[in-house]
Amino acid sequence: MTKKDDSKGGGARSLAELHALGIMKRMPAAFSLDSTEPVDLPTVEAPSLEGLTVALVAPAPLTEQDLVERFDSLRRQHAERRERKPGEDVGAGDEVLLDVLGFANGRLLPFSARENWWTYVAQDPVLPGFFETLEGAKVGQSFGIELKLPDTYPAEALRGQTARFLLDVKAARELQLPADDSPELLKKLGKGTLTDVMRHLSDELARERIEEMDRLTQERVMDALVERAQVSLSSALVDEEIRRRWAEAERPILARKSLQPDELQEALEGWLADPLTRADAARRLTLALVLRAIATRDGVQPDRKATDALIDDLASLSGVSRQELGRSVKEDPALARRLYDLAQHLATVDHVMKKVKLTPPAP
Repeated sequence: MTKKDDSKGGGARSLAELHALGIMKRMPAAFSLDSTEPVDLPTVEAPSLEGLTVALVAPAPLTEQDLVERFDSLRRQHAERRERKPGEDVGAGDEVLLDVLGFANGRLLPFSARENWWTYVAQDPVLPGFFETLEGAKVGQSFGIELKLPDTYPAEALRGQTARFLLDVKAARELQLPADDSPELLKKLGKGTLTDVMRHLSDELARERIEEMDRLTQERVMDALVERAQVSLSSALVDEEIRRRWAEAERPILARKSLQPDELQEALEGWLADPLTRADAARRLTLALVLRAIATRDGVQPDRKATDALIDDLASLSGVSRQELGRSVKEDPALARRLYDLAQHLATVDHVMKKVKLTPPAP
């Protein structure tokens, strides 16, 4: 279930949720090693940055379909909305608020738990048939559906298996989409004619492609660092990192659904056994340790300006005022430490990117 949610169903987050956010979800894994479980961190020697050369990632091409999808997203954002009443049927194209749990082979599907999830009723190639089933469901209804997981399902071991999803339809909104050339829509967009709007969207998408190119190039540089360092992680350390992330992301939802301890353990085991999750956790841990070693060797420290900008970003993301967030950081040493660690992490990444030689993309 990876469909992008472009609805406006979210709201401000509480300060307590900032920990669960993992500090903007950019916190490197090893910087959160504050579990009660004992873990042994390997000694990491900072790799040399001399002669570090990496090819730029070429930006993805911009297609007409990309423009259509972005424009359709804008139409949904500016659509007239009507809250459907309890017991009313959900219609195609509606926004829906869901709680979801998925099961296969009598066990909880890893990563399937979603709570207060605003999405919309439309086809999704990642899970064919799932969202279409919502059409005709009633607001307030709880029901189950069975689907055969496609050959493209992210968890390879589950491809082709039959899964059962339990859904709670908590709310729905009927959308009246404006016409493509609606004067009201064009006025709200404030970009001139429809041709002007599409030109603006094309420029916007092109900028996003460049930003994505920069992000992927940076990841390629970080991968090169990991290869140079040749860090060896224990399975216990990877397990603990996955356990920590599961406890933040999925366990609270399952606990509110009154799952029993053995079911919670099964859910965790699903995360622990997933190869992609293990590979991602190992990479994050290794990279965090390598960057920390570089920061120590090269004396990298975050500057005040960058830290202030990070706090501004956090305040914007969380929906709280900067002043309130500042007070929370002062009163919560753990949050303050995570904020500092993230600022140092970002400063170290910048330090590395200034040292690397970037060459043109491979043909």
